[in-house]
Amino acid sequence: MSNLHYPDLQVCVLAAGKGKRMRSNLPKVLHKVLGRAMIDHVLHTVEALRPKAIAMVTGHASEMVRAHVGQPVNLDWVIQDKQLGTGHAVKQCEKVIRDVRDVLIVCGDTPLLSVETLARLVDEHRAANTDVTVLTAKPENPFGYGRIVRDGNGNVTSIVEQKDATDEQRLIGEVSSGIYCVRHEVLFDLLHAIGNSNAQEEYYLPDIVPLALHAGQSVAAIAMNDSDEMVGVNDRVDLAHVEGLMQKRIIEEWQRRGVTIEKPDTVRIEAGVKIGIDTVIQAGCYLIGTTHVGDECRVGPNAVLVNAWLDDRVNVFAFSHIHGASVGSDAIIGPYARLRPEAQLDEEVHIGNFVEIKKSVIGRGSKVNHLSYIGDTVMGSACNVGAGTITCNYDGANKFVTEIGNNVFIGSDTQLVAPVKVADDATIGAGSTITRNVAAGGLTLSERNAQKYAAGWKRPQKDRN
Repeated sequence: MSNLHYPDLQVCVLAAGKGKRMRSNLPKVLHKVLGRAMIDHVLHTVEALRPKAIAMVTGHASEMVRAHVGQPVNLDWVIQDKQLGTGHAVKQCEKVIRDVRDVLIVCGDTPLLSVETLARLVDEHRAANTDVTVLTAKPENPFGYGRIVRDGNGNVTSIVEQKDATDEQRLIGEVSSGIYCVRHEVLFDLLHAIGNSNAQEEYYLPDIVPLALHAGQSVAAIAMNDSDEMVGVNDRVDLAHVEGLMQKRIIEEWQRRGVTIEKPDTVRIEAGVKIGIDTVIQAGCYLIGTTHVGDECRVGPNAVLVNAWLDDRVNVFAFSHIHGASVGSDAIIGPYARLRPEAQLDEEVHIGNFVEIKKSVIGRGSKVNHLSYIGDTVMGSACNVGAGTITCNYDGANKFVTEIGNNVFIGSDTQLVAPVKVADDATIGAGSTITRNVAAGGLTLSERNAQKYAAGWKRPQKDRN
């Protein structure tokens, strides 16, 4: 629904609650669902409507919420100093909401809400020329939600909160989602008329419904197609439940887009991840943060990718960990490999078992296949690094760079003590400790503490016959 645009609509996002049941120093709306704060999910959804503006109501730890969200150009910050209920929260927006036809009110702790549902609410509200329209649902378990009370003709007469409902009213299956679309010209008159004669002595937003009816204004209720969208988060049990629902939705969407996901109930794919077609994600994989996986890749099993970039046709074997690193097309990683932040691998690179690469550039076609550590290194193309090789890049106080040219062969159990340069076509014998620059071509090796260079030495060639 990329063509949505509601220039005469303003959105009010309610995000002032502390969330006491979360038992956290973090505001409830900043708790993450699949890698994104709840409020980020909600803002992403309402921004897709392209409204005139968004009013964000904060209260508890408002400075933390504001620091997290930043300052989008169309967002107005509103403070609710005392949390006196949802009606009181919306009333604080009176000065920033103006010159619009309707106000859409959503909750900051409903990360499953979809833009399609909100657009339908606004469109049907306007098509019926209604003053107040509430979005409803019929969940399997209505406990905790305000019940929609209707008369004998099916017209909405009130919304009664769980704690204030009678036993008979609690049997009602239709509930309020807490989401409203209200005509701007009536909204704040209704909010000013709300009282707080209830169990919590709060000003409830749902009380605008009977007030509107008493004033002769029209009220409608529109049921959402998927009641999961209205699920809010009050504690960490709810948080896990919502995350499970969102994970199922995300995995199914990637499957429909051409990604094979084996044993999806064992896989975690966060909301910011991108995956190309014909890629296979095997059991137990974690794709975290802003990870990008290209076309025709194979990941896993039990691989972990965090803010990683994989070009096309990359094969990541089991139990590999790629964090903040980029991998070129047709590369092979693992099993049990670790790529740390700022590792940059070019095309057709091979990184094998128990190899760690950190803050290094590995050129096209180079191979580091066994039991090695390469850190703070710039390596050219077509190099071959033997098992047990390490770059000694840290002297206890400072980091130094190792430079390795093209077509270099480094024998097993070699230590390259940075800063050091290895020129093109050089070969370093197994077990060497390299402390000085290595000349191009020939063989360099060290015996005990001596480093020797054999000029004119030729590397053995494979028999191609």
